[in-house]
Amino acid sequence: MKPFRPPARGFSLIEMVAAFLVFAIGIGVLMQILTTSMRNIRQSSDYTMAALWAESKLDTVGVGRPIEAGRSNGRFDDAYSWELDIQQVDPASVEPPPQQTPAAGSGAKGAGAQNPKVSAANAGLGGGLQVAPFDLYQIDLTVIWGGRFGARPHTANFSTLRVTNPDANKVQRGINLPAPRSGGAKR
Repeated sequence: MKPFRPPARGFSLIEMVAAFLVFAIGIGVLMQILTTSMRNIRQSSDYTMAALWAESKLDTVGVGRPIEAGRSNGRFDDAYSWELDIQQVDPASVEPPPQQTPAAGSGAKGAGAQNPKVSAANAGLGGGLQVAPFDLYQIDLTVIWGGRFGARPHTANFSTLRVTNPDANKVQRGINLPAPRSGGAKR
C-alpha cells in the first residue's frame, strides 16, 4: 500500500496577481519616498550654498572701505546673485532684550516686582544714550538662485548689524582729524 499524499498544488493566478500588486504598490511608495528625499537633499544643498555665499559677502562689507548706506547688487556665479541693502540705524532706537524677572522666592516682592521694559532711550547711567560714539548699520542681504525654465526663483534673506567708528570712517575718506592729545605729564 502506498502512503497517502495530498495532491501537489501551486499558487493560483489570483494569488500571483495579488502578490504582484502588493509588490508594485510597495515599490511605488518606496520610489516616492526616494524622490522626496532627493528633492530635499538638493534643496538643502542649495540653501547651504546660499548661506556660504552670503557669509562671504557679509564678511567683506566694510573691509577696505567705509560702510555707506545704499543698495547694490551683483552675481556670485552663474546660478547665484545677490542684493545688498545697507541702512544707517539710530542706536537710540534699538531696544535691548527684555530683562528677565527674578524667580519666585528669590527676593521678589509680590506680583508688582517685575522689571519694567527698558528701552535704549532710558537705559544705562544718566538716562540713556545721548550721543552715540559709533555708527550703527543694518545690513540686509538677499541671495537669489534658480528661476530657470519658468520656475519661481528661490531666495534666502540674511540680516546683521555692523558697528563702525565714525572717526575711523572720516580718516578713511581722507578727512584730516586733529591728533589726539596725550595725557602725559609736562616736563
